[in-house]
Amino acid sequence: MRRLLLVGCVAFALVGCRRPAAKPDAGQTAIAPVKVESATIAVRPVPRIVPLTGTLAAELRTELTANGSGRVVKTFVERGQQVEHGALLAQLDVRSAAASAAEAGAGVASAKTQLDAARAECERYDALVVRGAITKQEHDRQTANCKEQLAAVAVSQARATSASIAVGDGTIRAPFSGVVTERLVSIGDYVQPSSKVVTLVVSNPLRLKLTVPERRIGDVKEGALVSFAAAGVPGRTFTGTVKYVSGEVRPTTRDVVVEATVANGDGALLPGMFVDASLYAGERPMPVVPKVAVFATGEEKSIYVVNDKHLELRIVKLGVEAGDAFAVDEGAKAGELVVLNPSPAMTDGAPVE
Repeated sequence: MRRLLLVGCVAFALVGCRRPAAKPDAGQTAIAPVKVESATIAVRPVPRIVPLTGTLAAELRTELTANGSGRVVKTFVERGQQVEHGALLAQLDVRSAAASAAEAGAGVASAKTQLDAARAECERYDALVVRGAITKQEHDRQTANCKEQLAAVAVSQARATSASIAVGDGTIRAPFSGVVTERLVSIGDYVQPSSKVVTLVVSNPLRLKLTVPERRIGDVKEGALVSFAAAGVPGRTFTGTVKYVSGEVRPTTRDVVVEATVANGDGALLPGMFVDASLYAGERPMPVVPKVAVFATGEEKSIYVVNDKHLELRIVKLGVEAGDAFAVDEGAKAGELVVLNPSPAMTDGAPVE
C-alpha cells in the first residue's frame, strides 16, 4: 500500500511540473503578399561627368600705373564703373612737364634757325672752294659744322618729344574697355611712374580656371562643355567651353590647370568667384533606374528590388540624371526588377505577388 502511494505521488509530481502547450500568438500572423509595379533595370548611355572646382577670372586684368610723376589733381572714375577704351581715369599736375615741353619746343626752333644759317654758309663755301677762294680744309670745317647743326636739331626734337610724352603721361586713360574694380589714388596724392592708379578688368567673357586631377587628364579635351554654379548667384546654372589646357602637370598638386571661356553678358558673375563645376566627358553605358523608383532613407537614397519573390531594400549610389532616370553607380545592376512608386508601408523582406 505504501509503495502504491509513493508511485502515485511521483506520477502527480511529474504531471504537475509539465508546462502547458503554448498557444499561437495572434501577432505572429503570416505577412500578406503585396502587389507591386516593377520594371527591369536597363542599360543606357549616360553622360560621363567629372566633378571639379574652379575660380572665375577676368579675361583681361591690369593694375594700371601712373607712368608719370606728379600730384593727382582730379579723378574721373569710381569702383564698379564701366569705362570705354581711352576713357579718362585721372589727371596729374603737368605744369612742370608742360613748361619743359615749351622749353624743348623753343630749343627745336632755335636749332632749326641755326641749321638754316649753317646750310646757307655751306652753300657759300661750296662755291668758294670750286673757285679756289678757300682751301679744302676750310670747306671741310664748314661742312662738319652743317652736320653738327643737323644733329643738334635731331637732339632738340627728341627732347621735345620726350617732354611731350611726359605731358601726355599726366593724363591717365583706360587701355581697354572694362570695369574699374578698385581706384587706388585720390586728389592730392603724389604718384610716380610705378604708382598704381586703378585696377581695370574685362568681365565679359570670363575665364573659368579649373584644376583637373592627374588621373582624369584623359577626360579633358578642348571644346568640352562645362556647367557650373556659383554660391553668389543661387538658383542659376552657367555653361562654358574648354579653350585652354595646360601642357604640364603641376609637381606639388599633381593636377593640370584648364581654362574655359564663359559668357557673362548680364554681369551676374564676378571675377574671383569660387564655383563647383561639372565637366562633360562624353557618354558611357550604365544601369539606370526610373526616378519614381528612388526614395530617401535618411540622408541616403534607396530602392526596392524584387529578389526571389520578396522585397529587398537597397541603398544605392546614384550618378547623373538621364532624362526620367538616374544612373546607378553602386547598389543595383542591369536586369534586376526595381519597384516603381514604392509605398511607405513596404518593408524589407515582404513577399511579393
